[in-house]
Amino acid sequence: MHLHELAIMKILKNQNKLILGFLILLSAVSITFEVFADTQEIETVTIIGTKADVKELPGSGAIVSNEDLLKAMDTDIHKILSAVPGVYFRAEDGYGLRPNISIRGTSIDRSAKITLMEDGILIAPAPYTSSSAYYFPTTGRINSVEVLKGPSSISQGPSTIGGAINMISTPIPEINSGKFTQEFGQNGMLRTHAYYGGVSGDLGGLVEIHEHKSYGFDSIANVGGDTGFNKSDILIKTRYESGAHSLTFKMLELDEVSDQSYVGLSGVSFNKDPRVRYGMTQYDEMNNDGDQKSLTYMGDFENFRVIASSWSNDYHRDWFKVDKANNNNDHGVGSDINSVISEANSGNANAQAILDGKLAVQVKLKHNNRFYTNKGHQFKIIKDIKNHSLTFGYRDMEDSESRYQNYECFDQGANGSNSALYGCSTGYTGSNNRLRVSKASSYYTEDKITLGSLVLTIGYRSEKYDQVEKRWDDGTPTRAVPASGYPKTKLGNHSTTGFGATYDVNENLQLVLGFHEGMTAMFGTDPEKADNMELGFRYSDGSTRFETFYFKSDYKNLRAACKNSQGGDCDDGDIFDGGAVDVSGLELSASHIFKGSDGTIYPVALTYTSTDATFGNSFDDDGDYWGVVAAGDDVPYVPSSSLALVVGFVKSNGLSGNVRLVDNGSSCSTAACGINQNIEAHSFMDLNLRKPLNDKTDIYLIMENILDHEDIVARAPKDGARSQKPRTLKIGFTYKL
Repeated sequence: MHLHELAIMKILKNQNKLILGFLILLSAVSITFEVFADTQEIETVTIIGTKADVKELPGSGAIVSNEDLLKAMDTDIHKILSAVPGVYFRAEDGYGLRPNISIRGTSIDRSAKITLMEDGILIAPAPYTSSSAYYFPTTGRINSVEVLKGPSSISQGPSTIGGAINMISTPIPEINSGKFTQEFGQNGMLRTHAYYGGVSGDLGGLVEIHEHKSYGFDSIANVGGDTGFNKSDILIKTRYESGAHSLTFKMLELDEVSDQSYVGLSGVSFNKDPRVRYGMTQYDEMNNDGDQKSLTYMGDFENFRVIASSWSNDYHRDWFKVDKANNNNDHGVGSDINSVISEANSGNANAQAILDGKLAVQVKLKHNNRFYTNKGHQFKIIKDIKNHSLTFGYRDMEDSESRYQNYECFDQGANGSNSALYGCSTGYTGSNNRLRVSKASSYYTEDKITLGSLVLTIGYRSEKYDQVEKRWDDGTPTRAVPASGYPKTKLGNHSTTGFGATYDVNENLQLVLGFHEGMTAMFGTDPEKADNMELGFRYSDGSTRFETFYFKSDYKNLRAACKNSQGGDCDDGDIFDGGAVDVSGLELSASHIFKGSDGTIYPVALTYTSTDATFGNSFDDDGDYWGVVAAGDDVPYVPSSSLALVVGFVKSNGLSGNVRLVDNGSSCSTAACGINQNIEAHSFMDLNLRKPLNDKTDIYLIMENILDHEDIVARAPKDGARSQKPRTLKIGFTYKL
C-alpha cells in the first residue's frame, strides 16, 4: 500500500473520534499551554537566546533551533540538551531511548521531575499518576526544542520547580515539499527519516516516517545476542485554515522493541570489559507501543487570541528484565540483582561467580507490564490591555497507570548456559495487579506589565487533583479479589505564585530577576515543594552573545519514588521523603562568530554550569532509597559541574563542521557515596562534517566519542557501573523533495 493511501485510511479510521473531539473542543473552549508563544511563532524561532521571544521571557530559557539540530544530526536528547546550561543528564543505554534529565538539581531519574511536552501537550505516559518518562518523543524527528527555567515555568505543570522541556514536531510546509534522510552506522545502525507535506487552498497536510534501529554496541557474555533496538514512528498532520483561524489534527503511532537491561556491572567486570553484559540478561527486552491524537484550534479575534486543544494518548510498555539474579538465595548470596552486584563489589567471590555465569542459580525475570492513558482538554487566552498583557490558561485531564505484572524464570548453569524460560510464579497480586487514576484540573493567570525598559511579570498557578489506587489479589490477570486496605484515595489542592522582572539597560544588555514557588505533584502524597530564585543578565550584539544566571532552590521536602533503576529495597512506586535540601548554582552561556580572511566563519559556543546540591538534615531510611544520609551530603546524581564547548567552521563552498566537547563533573548514585557508588568526572568528544552536493542533496559524517573513552557514566541499579557509548561512525545524506 502506498504511503498516502495508508495516511488516508488512518484519517478515515479516526474520523468519528475526530468529530467527537472537535465537538468537545468547542464546548469546553479548551486551549493549549505553550512555552513561549503560539505554535506558529515557536516554529519560526531559529537561534538560541537571540530572538525577541527569548528576551521577552521573565526568566531564563533556551531554544535549540532546527538549524542547530541539523548541524550535529543528534538523535540522543541528552546530547542536544548539553547545549543548555542548568540541564543535566544521566546516560543509560547510549541512545537516549529513555532519558534521565534534570533541570537545576531536580531528581534526574526518568526525567520525572520536569514537565515534558510535545507541541505544548503533556507527553509523559501519565504526568500526575506516573510521571517517569519511559516514553520520550523520538528525537530524530523533532524540529526544535525549547527549555524553560525560572519563574516563567509557573505557567507549566504539574512540575514547576526545575522547569519544562517542549519538543516541537515537524511543521506542515507552506509549499509542497519534504525531505528524505538516510543514515548508516556501526553496530548495524540504520536510520530513515522522511516527510512530505504542503498546502492546497485552505487545507494542509504532512506525513512523516521515522525508522531507527541498531544491533547495539554491547555484547552478552557466554550466550551472545543483540543489545540494540528497533523503533518506528508514523506521524500525520492535517490542517484547515481560514483567515486568522486554524484547526490542526495530529496523529502519531509508535512502536519500539529494544534489547535493553537495567543491570550494570560490578567493579571487577567493568574493569575487565565495560561493554560486555552478563549472560543472565539474555532475555531482557523492552516492548512498547502507543498512539497519540490531538486537535488544536488557534484563533485571533482582534481583541484577544485563543489556542485550544483536546488530546488523547495511549501507551503500553512491557519491560521484561532480571529481577532476582539468585532467586533462591543460593551460595550464601542475596537474591536482588543490586544486592548481588553490591556483594561482588565487596569482594564476595560467589556473588561475582553468579554474575559471570560460573555458579548454577535460578534467575527470576519480571514483566514490568503497564498500560497508560493521558487525555484531556486545555485552553489559553491572551488579551492585551494598554501596557498589560494578560494570559489565562486552564487544563482539565485524566491519566492512569494499570499494571498486570507476572514472572518467568530460567536456570543458569555453572558453564554459563541458560535454559529456556518457564513460569515460576504468577504475580498478579498487590502492586503487580493495580490501577492508579488521577483526575486533575489546573489554571494559571499571568500579567505582563511593560513600564518602559522595565517589564514585570506576575503569575499564579493552582493545581487540584483527585487520586485513587486500587489493588487486587487474584493471582491471575483479573480483578475480582480486592486487596486489603484498598482502594486508597488522595485529594490535592495547591497553589503557587511567582514574579519575574527584566530591565533593558540598553539595546544589548538586559538584567533579569525572578522568584517563584515550585511544586511537583506526587501520587498518593503531598507534593514536593521548593522556593526558587534566579538573578542574571543577557548580552547580545549580533556576533557575540553572553548570558549568566545564579539560581537557588530551597526544598522544603525533597521527595522520591522507588524505581528499579535506583536499586533500593522498596516497592516500585513507594514515596520517600528526603527533607530539606539546598540547591544553588551558576549558569553561563556564551557564543561568538569569528570571521576568517577567506570568507570562512568560525562559530564558537560554550555552556557551563556549577551546582551545589546538599541535604539539610540527617536520616536513615534503612537502605530503602537514600540509605544513611548526613546533613551536608550531596544529592545523588547531581554533577558538580557540566561543560559543553562547540567549535565549528563554515566555508564559502558550503562545507561545514563542528567539534563538540562535553565534560560532566563527578556525582554519586547514593548520598553516602560508597567506593563503588562514585561516578567520577567524565567526558566525550564528537565530530560532524557536512557538505552540500547541490541545491537538494547534502552528505554528512558523524563520529561520536572520537577518543573512545570508557568512563563510568551511570550506576543503575545504584551499585552497577555503566559505560558510555563507544566510538561510533555514522554517515548519511539528506535529499530535499
